[in-house]
Amino acid sequence: MIHVQWPWAMAFEPIEGHQIPPHPALHVIHAAVSYDSGWSAMNLYNKDGRSSSLNQASHLASWSNQKRWNKDSSKIKIVPTISFRTILESLQEYDLQLIMTDMQGHDFKTVSSVGNLLGKVGVRRLVTEVYKDNISTYKDSNNDLCMNWLPHMTSIGYVFEGLTKMMGDKETLLDGYRNAEEVNETCAKSMKEHPVETVGVSEYNAYWRLNSEPTVGKEGNDGILETYYLYGTHSPGHSGHVFAEEEYKKCQN
Repeated sequence: MIHVQWPWAMAFEPIEGHQIPPHPALHVIHAAVSYDSGWSAMNLYNKDGRSSSLNQASHLASWSNQKRWNKDSSKIKIVPTISFRTILESLQEYDLQLIMTDMQGHDFKTVSSVGNLLGKVGVRRLVTEVYKDNISTYKDSNNDLCMNWLPHMTSIGYVFEGLTKMMGDKETLLDGYRNAEEVNETCAKSMKEHPVETVGVSEYNAYWRLNSEPTVGKEGNDGILETYYLYGTHSPGHSGHVFAEEEYKKCQN
């Protein structure tokens, strides 16, 4: 999702786009975002394809059991892809306030493909799906917070602001991951303890801000993010922060 300029937003969803409720401020593009434009095979996983990915699942689980969810249909779907670079360049005249990624393991490969273009076009903040402790949900994803995201984002001028769970309590920052200072210490320890990649589900939301942007959230170690970052990323049963009716109406005018 790209929060272009209040109150406008764009969502890219190649599989479940038709299930997104219509909203006057939301524009849904039925395509996947990747490092290149064209066509690609998307592997279908989970109910209604909600865990589908351009990468293959790293292990067999209930959500990745294609025989369970796709008994009478194909296990892949050919989808159009739009390069992340094309999207950023086409929107560079706008105020790009927030980009959220939930690409099922394809996040880092896509975001890193544009190099420092994120900062050049002025993307203020990002929320990205990451793995931690060298545990991969999808094959060949290279989507680990410590090994991939932190060194790259730091090198292009972004500051780490925290890590939360993707399901359950998604508003409280995790111990050891509440700020840039903590995460550097935690990552140094994690990479020593987990040198070999393993498979499983270890998905989290990482928060980043351009270093020229002011910090948000409360000072200290209470680990609470302000509303600016609180966007749900999963199904209604795990929707994260829910905006009050008055808040929601603000972007309908």
